[in-house]
Amino acid sequence: MVDIKKEKKLLEQIQKCQRNWDYSKTIPQEHIDYLLWVAKNAPSKQHEAYYDIYYSHDRETIKELYNWTWGNTYGGDFNKKPPSAWRNSQMNANFFMLFVIKHPPTFNNSMVDGSIVKGGHPPRWDNGLVAVGTALGLTMRAAAELGYYTGCNKNNSNGPDCDFYWEKRLGIYEDVHVHKTKQMLYGLGIGFPQEGKPRNESDDHELVIGASNGHNLSLDDKGEERDIRGWKYRQVKVVDVRYSDKAVDPYGNVHELPKKNLAHLNSHHFRDIKVIKIK
Repeated sequence: MVDIKKEKKLLEQIQKCQRNWDYSKTIPQEHIDYLLWVAKNAPSKQHEAYYDIYYSHDRETIKELYNWTWGNTYGGDFNKKPPSAWRNSQMNANFFMLFVIKHPPTFNNSMVDGSIVKGGHPPRWDNGLVAVGTALGLTMRAAAELGYYTGCNKNNSNGPDCDFYWEKRLGIYEDVHVHKTKQMLYGLGIGFPQEGKPRNESDDHELVIGASNGHNLSLDDKGEERDIRGWKYRQVKVVDVRYSDKAVDPYGNVHELPKKNLAHLNSHHFRDIKVIKIK
């Protein structure tokens, strides 16, 4: 018999993102294989392969990728502070998975005239988004059942002078930015939390000031230069909050630096999702 109270507790746990991790513990290979199996075998429309999964449980590899995850907003209009951002420590876990949506090699949908839907048709991307969301949810639940904590994240390949590091590291740069047949989507950190530390406190002390997210940042003034997407760069500065109380960004904004890396919490706020019976 299903324990409904236990099921609710699992869902409430995975609603909350973990932002610090205990690297002294190791996830057994059997659990890693199972979580990858869940992610791969989640249902999708017409059972098509709308995504690939990239993963690692090697500490140095995850740490290397983590360096380019700027975008966890600290300062901005919503809290009346000059723009600034942390790295996204949700992915810097014991085990990391990245979902990359793609044009599936099969074509099991038709247009209204009976012709086959092409890979770049917008609804096909919608199918990929839904497939990844389904896989993420099931994988997070499976991880929680095994006793792990999780953190979903989307700040992949972001930060000052990143130059599409993740795409190049994963070998999908041309697929993403030239052929446009793939998109990096959500990442998922899975692992052990640090005991006695709030889940929203990170060990990372570096803060980027001058921008509230990680897109198209540079430590240099690049003027009117734009990247392959046509996006203009924004100049920023990286500061270590342990060594100063204030800093000035390239735009002259004075930042009152925090003493700790504490992410904003939203899980305690009311979420206006309505459940409506169809009459």
